[in-house]
Amino acid sequence: MEDVAAALKDLNSDSAKTRERVIKNLTPALLQDAQVIEALQKIVSTDPVEYVREAARVQLVAIGQTPRESVAPIQMKQEGAGKPAIFAVGLVGAVIAICVCVPIFVITILAMTGPQIGNIFSRITNGLAAP
Repeated sequence: MEDVAAALKDLNSDSAKTRERVIKNLTPALLQDAQVIEALQKIVSTDPVEYVREAARVQLVAIGQTPRESVAPIQMKQEGAGKPAIFAVGLVGAVIAICVCVPIFVITILAMTGPQIGNIFSRITNGLAAP
C-alpha cells in the first residue's frame, strides 16, 4: 500500500521529469492497481507535457487498457523559457547604451576641449608623419 501511495504522490508531482520517471518505472503490481490506472488515465488526458502523456499512454497500452482521448496540449511555461527574451532585452539595452552614451561622451569631451582639440589632432598627425 505504501508503494501505491508513493507512486500516486510522484505521479502528481510538479516536475514533468519526475512524473515521466515514475510512469516508466511502474512495477507490474502497481500497474494492476485501480488508483494507479486511474492516475495514468488522467495523465494521458490532461497532463500539460506531451512526453509525460505519451509515457502514460504506452504504459496503459502495455497492460491492455485503452487510453482516454487526450485534450489539446496545455501550454505551460517551462524552466528557462524566458531566458532568450531576457538576453534579447539586455542586448538591445547594450546596443542603445553604446549608440547613445558614447556619442554624448565624445561630444562632451569635444565641447570641453574646444579649439584645443584641433591642436591636439595636429600634433598627433604631425608626430605620425615625422620621419
